[in-house]
Amino acid sequence: MQRNAMIDGQSDKSDRFTKSRRRRIPMVAVLGAAFSLVAVVSSVAYFFLLYGAAITTENMLHDRTRRLVEDEVQRVRTLLDPVAEKIELLAVLVSAPHLQRTASDEIAEVLNLTVNRMPGVAIAEFYGSDGRVHRVIRASDGSTQYIEALQAEQSLPLLEAIDRRAGPKTLWGQPRWSSTAGQTVIDLGAPIYGADGSYVGTLVIALAISQLSDRTSDANSISNGASFIIVGHDKVLAHHRLNDPRGLGLSEQKPLPRIDEVEDAVLAAIWNEPAQNMWFDGDVRSLGHVAEMGGKKWLFVHRIVSGYGPDPWFVGRYFPIEEVTGALSNLAWGAIVGAGSLVFAFLLAVAISLKVGRLIGTITSAAKAIGRLQFGQVYYQPSRVSEIDDAGYSLDRARDALNWFGAYVPKSLIRRIMEAGEAGLVSRKQLVTVMFTDIVQFSQLTRNMPGDEVADLLNHHFTLLGACIERERGVVDKFIGDAVMAVWGGIGGLVGHADSAVRAALAIARALEDDDVARRHEGRPPIRVRIGIHSGPVVAGNIGSADRVNYTVVGDTVNVAQRLEQVAKEFMVTDEVVTVLVSTDTIAALKDPSLVAQFGGEPIVCQGKTGDDVVKCLKLSLPSRSVISHLED
Repeated sequence: MQRNAMIDGQSDKSDRFTKSRRRRIPMVAVLGAAFSLVAVVSSVAYFFLLYGAAITTENMLHDRTRRLVEDEVQRVRTLLDPVAEKIELLAVLVSAPHLQRTASDEIAEVLNLTVNRMPGVAIAEFYGSDGRVHRVIRASDGSTQYIEALQAEQSLPLLEAIDRRAGPKTLWGQPRWSSTAGQTVIDLGAPIYGADGSYVGTLVIALAISQLSDRTSDANSISNGASFIIVGHDKVLAHHRLNDPRGLGLSEQKPLPRIDEVEDAVLAAIWNEPAQNMWFDGDVRSLGHVAEMGGKKWLFVHRIVSGYGPDPWFVGRYFPIEEVTGALSNLAWGAIVGAGSLVFAFLLAVAISLKVGRLIGTITSAAKAIGRLQFGQVYYQPSRVSEIDDAGYSLDRARDALNWFGAYVPKSLIRRIMEAGEAGLVSRKQLVTVMFTDIVQFSQLTRNMPGDEVADLLNHHFTLLGACIERERGVVDKFIGDAVMAVWGGIGGLVGHADSAVRAALAIARALEDDDVARRHEGRPPIRVRIGIHSGPVVAGNIGSADRVNYTVVGDTVNVAQRLEQVAKEFMVTDEVVTVLVSTDTIAALKDPSLVAQFGGEPIVCQGKTGDDVVKCLKLSLPSRSVISHLED
């Protein structure tokens, strides 16, 4: 009565403690709320500071990109505009009165002068009104060759575009493939008029596009980038790949390569969907845009330039976005430095909060693991904070103690005690089913075995039996030498405890048969077992002294189950691995008809301990392996 009253008192205290815990707020939540308020205040200040820095930085970036694209355009104009001025000067020279249309030597001298004084010119030609053409060609070794023909080798679109009545005016043609020069060129023509104003001919120079690529790519001051000129929308006029255009398949039909043919994956992505960047809008205003290629963002800055042919030119440069924003992003650090001390304090507070929260989480995790009877988790985490280190060490020592506790107390029993609560430990009478097992001739089997082999044999045997018993919701009450006592229907009761006990016996029979097959292959004798099962009332509860108790069952039912196991030796056949005697009380309690069908014949009358007690039982007929599997299910 005193023990039951103590249990009831502890139960009431546990209920009150559980209810009071529901009104508490975790320390981590309190710390988190406090730090969150600090974070809100600091974030507002940080946001306005960073926003001002971002606006300033963005304006500076736009100014720099504008200068970059203007430099590219200026570089093109610096290369081409002087050429136009020189050809105008040459046109005046050719139209001088002393230079007659038939004076081939003078014309050749002017054309040679043009080629020699203009490094980028591949061909200089004079198309006379009489149908004759004078041509000076620059060879690959730098030498020149003069050719005079009666008729032009090919009709230039530029000649048709020049208005012979409009007066002196230079005109750029569209890029074309020149079979004479063996490369793509850009024509620049100027009409020539005599002293009387009559049309004399047209002076044409062909500028090699490789020279244009040389001039634009030489000025790259930003690494990992490239300059370019695109004609129309998809034809590349200048690019470092065109310094040596061999291998691009250029011809009269294809004088310029497409943007996807110059072996530059970044340039090929120039017209992709604009990507977003914190410093630039997708279109970078009117200067260009940011495109993404291969997981990296590139800034394209370009401008449309007209006046150098019928199609507009896109003159620009591309480079990694970091090349521009890297240096200017230092402006953002001004905002960060202003809030640096506050951020540091906040991070330190967060670190302390997380450390405390981690300790609480470890304790919670340990409690949950103990509740699940999992004692293998390591809880100790060394810390420089003495209180945290001591708490972790103490918790780990407690885990070790509980681990040993779990080794000596069946975990299935602990789970049922936890499910039933402390009230389930009150001693009371219950209807249960008890099983006893014993190894046949164990003493003879182990007489010549070393001690460690005997222990290994028993451990292996008990592991097989324990798994079968626990799978059928039984509890191993105790190990007695080579015998096992198991109970069904103890704490909390169990519906169908008789069925579970019989199924466990069938499972044990199957497990031992499988194990004996392996033992015979290894040349070892088989293990044979007797099993007795009886159902009836017992006293279940904590039995023991004030210092040590065991949850167990006592009563005649236990004695009868053990008696049936002993009597089973009289009915054991020589080649039988497992013999099971089940009392008629257990058979009467069976609910599964398929289990009842395993018992046949007349009941066996077994004498009790005193000789006056009589117990009727039947021998369990062990079916085939397939039937056993069906009955276990």
